[in-house]
Amino acid sequence: TLLYTIKFEVMQVCLRRSSHHIARNISRVRYLSAVPAPELDSASGPNVPEHVTLIANQICNLSLLETSQLTSLLKDKLGIGEISVAAPVAAQAAAAPEEAEPEPVVEEKTIFDVKLVGVDPTMKIKLIKAMKEAMPELNLVAAKKLVEAAPCLLRQQIPKENAEELKAKLTEFGADVELE
Repeated sequence: TLLYTIKFEVMQVCLRRSSHHIARNISRVRYLSAVPAPELDSASGPNVPEHVTLIANQICNLSLLETSQLTSLLKDKLGIGEISVAAPVAAQAAAAPEEAEPEPVVEEKTIFDVKLVGVDPTMKIKLIKAMKEAMPELNLVAAKKLVEAAPCLLRQQIPKENAEELKAKLTEFGADVELE
């Protein structure tokens, strides 16, 4: 699109120059004929190759019909559809944010902390037994203290599968468990 934008701007400048020249010399101009435009000098821009200046001069000397044909030919060759005059500017403005903002990479969390948030008082004894089974390092007294201390942290930095398994088991026995 940048190449098309540059070509489009060159053609607009040439058309403006040609139309001003035509308007001044309307009585001497033939219908849809090529009106000589002022020649562009090769020093008109920094590091402009001579062949580019020659092409620009040739485009400036085209008639309106020839310019229209050239535009159609370039659109066909470059695979460009109909574009409004503001489209190249909008395309450049839209391209800038894409370069400035890389897409955020969403990483799936694989390590969790298991937190006991609440307990159903009617299922308290069954929950203590389930905790002792799920966490063999606890004895009945330690499991009871954890249940009564809710909200509290049960496990830290465990894999997702283990955390979900523990949550499912404790939820079955009336615990309100969160994974963080």
